Amino acid sequence: MATLQMNFLSMKLGMQTNVSVFLPSFVPSADAAGKTDAELYPQGKKFPAVWLLADETGDDSQWLRLSNAADLAQRYGYAVVMPCPYEKLYSEEDPGQKFTSYITEELWAICTGMFPISPKREDNIAAGAGLGAYGALKCALTAPDKFGRAVLIGGAYEDGIKEGYFAALKDCMAAGGLVPPLGLDDAPADDAELRTRAAALKEAGKPLPKIWISSAKQSPMAGFAKRAAENLKNDGFITASCTEDCADDWSFRSEALCRAFRWLAEGKEA
Repeated sequence: MATLQMNFLSMKLGMQTNVSVFLPSFVPSADAAGKTDAELYPQGKKFPAVWLLADETGDDSQWLRLSNAADLAQRYGYAVVMPCPYEKLYSEEDPGQKFTSYITEELWAICTGMFPISPKREDNIAAGAGLGAYGALKCALTAPDKFGRAVLIGGAYEDGIKEGYFAALKDCMAAGGLVPPLGLDDAPADDAELRTRAAALKEAGKPLPKIWISSAKQSPMAGFAKRAAENLKNDGFITASCTEDCADDWSFRSEALCRAFRWLAEGKEA
């Protein structure tokens, strides 16, 4: 497996930023024995990709350090793109930095242009845990022509995101001794509302991403994920979901990601 970290000047963010990219590569096996380098690494091969977003405390290395993401991606043959969110709520500041369109436009162009990543809608999955799950769904609803599916471990999808989910997340972080991001108070309410984006897609007749969502019952944010699953189903998304009676730790997230990759491989719609 190959893992790369790239630093570049982002026009959407107005600053240097990091992105980590994982690419599947050769592993010893009976099928690979005797093959040439050209056969192992064929020209023009494009990998499907999971765009894996960090939670409220993470950076571009979080999933690689704390989860089984690289092992799963190698096993199932996926590239993984992991941007650094800088605790900015995947927001579109007006005026200011554009964290959602940074991922769906600028980083998309960079990664599908520079790496062997397929640009096909059906090959790209937006994914994340916690605030990253919210960001993944936001990216999928912002660019439904680029993301055919989304994997959410936690997150939220309901009316009143700023007053509900963001406020609860702030309290949860503070209770754990963390300083909550300033943006939790400053986030524009209209930018945070995901159901409005979904309604606009349906009205325009655009395809909706298929959703897989999981939550941990013992998480203080579990109620938001439970309502998200219900609301996504009611709003016409083809949704699969599961709930585990455990804490929202990295052991749970790794197991949830394993289930999600199986769902992706099976191509299930519900």
